[in-house]
Amino acid sequence: MEPTEPVRVRFAPSPTGMLHLGGLRTALFNYLLARKYGGSFILRIEDTDQKRLVAGATESIIRTLEWAGLRFDEGPGTSGPSGSYLQSQRGDLYRAHATELLEKGAAYRCFCDSKRLESLRAEATLHGRAPMYDRRCAHLSQQQINEKLRTGEPYTVRLLAPNAADPAASDVSGFDDIVHGEMRFRGPAGFDDAVLLKSDGLPTYHLANVVDDHLMGITHVLRGEEWLMSTPKHRALFKAFGWPMPRYAHLPLLMNPDGSKLSKRNRDGPMQSYIDEGYLPSALVNYVALLGWHPGGQQEVYSLKELEGAFTLSGLSRSKSVVSRDRLNWLNRQHLHAGLNDPIRAPAIVAQALGELRQTPGLDAVDISHEAVEGALRLCGDRLTFTRDLHSAAPYLFSDPDSKAPTVPAAAVNKVPRDSKVSILLAFQELLAAEINSVAEGSHTNCAGPERWMDFSQRVALAASVPTKQVMPVLRHVLTGQPSGPKLPDLMGYLPLATMQRRVQAALDSKSSRQ
Repeated sequence: MEPTEPVRVRFAPSPTGMLHLGGLRTALFNYLLARKYGGSFILRIEDTDQKRLVAGATESIIRTLEWAGLRFDEGPGTSGPSGSYLQSQRGDLYRAHATELLEKGAAYRCFCDSKRLESLRAEATLHGRAPMYDRRCAHLSQQQINEKLRTGEPYTVRLLAPNAADPAASDVSGFDDIVHGEMRFRGPAGFDDAVLLKSDGLPTYHLANVVDDHLMGITHVLRGEEWLMSTPKHRALFKAFGWPMPRYAHLPLLMNPDGSKLSKRNRDGPMQSYIDEGYLPSALVNYVALLGWHPGGQQEVYSLKELEGAFTLSGLSRSKSVVSRDRLNWLNRQHLHAGLNDPIRAPAIVAQALGELRQTPGLDAVDISHEAVEGALRLCGDRLTFTRDLHSAAPYLFSDPDSKAPTVPAAAVNKVPRDSKVSILLAFQELLAAEINSVAEGSHTNCAGPERWMDFSQRVALAASVPTKQVMPVLRHVLTGQPSGPKLPDLMGYLPLATMQRRVQAALDSKSSRQ
């Protein structure tokens, strides 16, 4: 099942909308197969259905693939060997190949108008049959065809599907799918006489798909199982041209938790919704890889590089996968924590968090530095699912808590006598003043570092003549306005000394005003 030579694979989306989660999975599995076996990953834009094109969709698809880290070797904007990778610019190729099939007798011109075709469909439906063209035009004489062409009568080009008695029928309607195993379709060859070239001269998906797969040297086709029923048509076309056929792997559908099919209209469908919600690219790629692929073993968290080495075709599953935000959120936490310790990934994570902070209502984040955000993420990372949670999890890292606002301090703070609180604050204020005199000024370096605060509670307790256990809850409440949070020495190592001094003074002023 596994390739023994370099592969050539393609991701071939239609720009009739923005990329969705299932599309990313198809792109990812093709990309991983190419990277695992030293092959080429090709992006081909199948934009022949001009009526359904969405403006900007092609550019959006490319941006999303780049966001996910899936770099294509050939595609739009590259100087690959296949010329243009936009099907709308390859029309002459398709028309030439349609002519070749006509000359071989493997296709025929159909002059039936839409009214007659609709009548055939209605009659088939009335009698409970699958709609199929009746091959009326396949029996036209050459003289009749020439006369229709002379008068300019519009026509399509149809594939002459193999008959049931034709040995070639079993070759095209039955095949071994990498995911589903042996497949065999009912009917003469499992399909109708498909239209290959429309009356406007544009190719249908079936013709353009097969011609391009051959000319681009595609060895493996990994695509959604919605294309499973079209595979006999495609195999028949390969057979008619006399071309070798690629291996096929049809990926099962993605499902909602309620059992319905995931679609681009669902919240969990469009890729842009995941990007807008702040998921990390590495986390989403990791998650999507596990939707229909089982690596074996216990490992769940993978970098893209690890996926490139671990991916196998034998790991593809035929079972449908349910999209779960809980699992994705868990993976995002893992990648957030790991990414902060990765010098390659950390800058992008910090930049994302900084951008989100600057969009936070009511927060003046203009002067917040990259360095400050990186320190904040490291301080709070184990409590974050998203970088966007940073401000809500620890607002005191970016602005002073309101000393006059009613708060709910920890029970330990309420147990400390008022005079002892004042003594603690005054002792800490003196300790801060000494530290300020010994630490150089800087952008965010006007702090003593966590190692300088490891024994601060003992020093403050001794200076204030209070029990050590009273110090930490009082200072946490003054510095953060919250009963819990990061370890206090780590927090104090992060906050600038001047910031802590300002907050202590505000607390003292508040207590003085209440006397």
